[in-house]
Amino acid sequence: MPLVLVRVHGHGQCAHCGTNVEPCCSGAGDEVEADQSTRLEVSARVFAELFEELGGRDVSVAPEALVNAYCRAQGTDHEEALAVVAVAVRLGILTQHGPDAAHPTCYRLS
Repeated sequence: MPLVLVRVHGHGQCAHCGTNVEPCCSGAGDEVEADQSTRLEVSARVFAELFEELGGRDVSVAPEALVNAYCRAQGTDHEEALAVVAVAVRLGILTQHGPDAAHPTCYRLS
């Protein structure tokens, strides 16, 4: 299962368990910013591929369908897939639509 890092206050922590796996101020410089940009591009590409499989870049996808597709494609469990989807929303890769943010009825690519 690939490690998915979430950036919190300058350090990286596991999206699955919240453990700090990359300390703050670990020599951050241009190379770190480039690495973060690359990770964002990779994540955006993963979701773009998932949406293509689920009907196209412009479709709206139910949360369960997106999470299940991510689990299948990335070999993750349901909990990690939920965390990754939440991070994708915070990063602006996905937008959610529905009555409120806690209960989205669908996701779309941004």
